[in-house]
Amino acid sequence: MGLLSGLGDTPVVPVVLSGDPQETQTNFGIPTIQRRDWNAIKKELDTADALVLGGGGLLQDVTSLFSVQYYSKLIHTARRMGKRVILLGQGIGPLSSFMGRRAAASALKAAHVVAVRDPQSVRTIRSLGVKRPVEVTADLAWLVEPDRTAQGGFGIGGMKSVGIAARPLRRNKDLPKLFGGFVQLLFQNQYMPVLVEMDRKVDTALLDAVAKMHGGRCPDLRNVGTPAQMVGRIARMHAVVAMRLHGGLFAALSGTAPMMLAYDPKISAFASQMELPAPLKLEGLTPQRLWDAFKRFEMERKRLDALVALRRDQQVKAAQRNIDIMKESIPALAETLT
Repeated sequence: MGLLSGLGDTPVVPVVLSGDPQETQTNFGIPTIQRRDWNAIKKELDTADALVLGGGGLLQDVTSLFSVQYYSKLIHTARRMGKRVILLGQGIGPLSSFMGRRAAASALKAAHVVAVRDPQSVRTIRSLGVKRPVEVTADLAWLVEPDRTAQGGFGIGGMKSVGIAARPLRRNKDLPKLFGGFVQLLFQNQYMPVLVEMDRKVDTALLDAVAKMHGGRCPDLRNVGTPAQMVGRIARMHAVVAMRLHGGLFAALSGTAPMMLAYDPKISAFASQMELPAPLKLEGLTPQRLWDAFKRFEMERKRLDALVALRRDQQVKAAQRNIDIMKESIPALAETLT
């Protein structure tokens, strides 16, 4: 979505690979193909000018080997077909397995252009033994234009709303208890918790478990169609507590300093870029400790919101550099713009 927003009126005809082509085409109105349909992918690449990977944590093996191996295969397929391969706003890593590191290194060496969203990604690339030029830009999600058609806040009866963007972790089975207890403490202290579903295929079960601890009901944001709509709704909240990177990024984009919880190095990298307090580590975290940290965070909100607004403008400018790189790197596109 950030890439599409950034392209604007540029004469580009994007065709998107998606796990759910029908939903993607409905929400964004652009041609879409199933990302596991290799015959369709090769057919599309045959007439395409370039393969562009527009942001995200694609070259990583923290979830499984599938992501890094899939995108490495995709990159090499495009290269064999003589296509330009451009990586924009990428988050590289974590890469802990031998197979994952080998696949990522191979993909990075094969790409024509590599731009990453944070300095940590550069360090990860160098640790793989890849010495190619790499430019630091920013996450393309910074280019999302918020949909502000929804009016008003989520507060009820004077209670301030707090968005909670959690995600499940196989290594941590206590997250429902952690967030369920935090939700209860928020209610007890006159805050309105709102469970934010960033990925319906991944987050739903955890949010259901958290709501169950609160009697089976809790205000939530679910089935939001586009990132622009999600940013618009998050903008109506008083505060955001986020495990998910884009939960925090969307809060910052809307002008709200997010309180981050670290489960992955990219969260710490984001917090450092935005000059936010160091994210809380999940290990040993209890509902009471999370609530105490939230109270301290609230006391600094005025300063942090001002700081985030400044950093946001810098990140938006850096994200726009991705679009410039794309224009410069595709000969057919560069010709139309000169």
